[in-house]
Amino acid sequence: MIKFFRHIRQRLLSENKFSKYLLYAIGEIVLVIIGILIALQINNKNEQRKTENKIVSILKEIQNDLGLDIQKSDELIAYYKTKDSIINLIQTDKLTFDDYKNENRNALRYAIMNAFHMKIHANGYTNLIENIDNVPKKLKAVIEPLHEIYIYNKYEIDKFDNRMDFITDRVRDELAKSKDWYYRLDRPQLEDEMINFFLNDPYYKNDVYLYQNAGWVHLAYNVTLFRENAINAYKQINALIESDETLPDFIPHNLVHLTTAQLHEYVGDFKVVKFEGYNGPIPDLNYKIQIKDNGLVGVTNGDLEDMDYFYFETTDKIFGQTDIYLKGEFVRDSLNEITSLFIMKNGMVAHLNKFETN
Repeated sequence: MIKFFRHIRQRLLSENKFSKYLLYAIGEIVLVIIGILIALQINNKNEQRKTENKIVSILKEIQNDLGLDIQKSDELIAYYKTKDSIINLIQTDKLTFDDYKNENRNALRYAIMNAFHMKIHANGYTNLIENIDNVPKKLKAVIEPLHEIYIYNKYEIDKFDNRMDFITDRVRDELAKSKDWYYRLDRPQLEDEMINFFLNDPYYKNDVYLYQNAGWVHLAYNVTLFRENAINAYKQINALIESDETLPDFIPHNLVHLTTAQLHEYVGDFKVVKFEGYNGPIPDLNYKIQIKDNGLVGVTNGDLEDMDYFYFETTDKIFGQTDIYLKGEFVRDSLNEITSLFIMKNGMVAHLNKFETN
């Protein structure tokens, strides 16, 4: 083909057809320019594809980190929930001398001397920040949610995780300095003096309060916030990278799938009418159930910061981001209309009635 074009050029010159040759030369230059532009465009697209593939790979790494930490958060929440139950017995003086002698004695003697720690995996996020300028526009939506997780949530978790270390170490150190029996604490049976200390010492109960405040009230609470944000980010990444992989078991999802028409049956305003085990005045709490991202959410008094995500175990039976915190059931009347809702959250059961709005 190159010889063919050279032949035409030489023929035009030999016949003194300069104007035609000039047109031919211009055309040849235009073709070369077009070829260069096409090559550049192809090269740019290839580079963009490589960059996008790299960012997708980083997002998958973040998903893996989130998955590890979501599962760890389940363990931490369950650990401190158990600790909270023990601490409530200590604080309300409901434990007896015999309780420290039976099979539960180990859990009681070490009630505030051990802690469950959680260090958030952030390698994927660090890689993303190092490549932040290369994130394609269509994938940028997940950046802010990840900032929330790895800057704010992580800060609070690290702070109270360190606080738990300080409390448990101090309790052990002070016992070692003040109690001559401390070195015998690990023996199978507790001595009477040890039991009397755990039951009656007021300063020990102060430490119990500090442990509960740091562990359950703050650390577990912030881990719960992290967990919810992490689950939402995991799902968002799945959608952005258009993954066709099934969500893993540790990501809450519907066990039954409802149509949009079926979801609309649950939408409406509900009012809290009763808390089980509570006889005082009922606060004025309105709970709005609405559709969001092809699922149901519940919002208390219009506060979008206090949003519960619903997943269906069966029709009418629901659970939340973690079933430790939210599960419930819708109630229907004889006409199969939704009339009320029972929700168990944070160990309390709320009764809510649906009311009509104009």
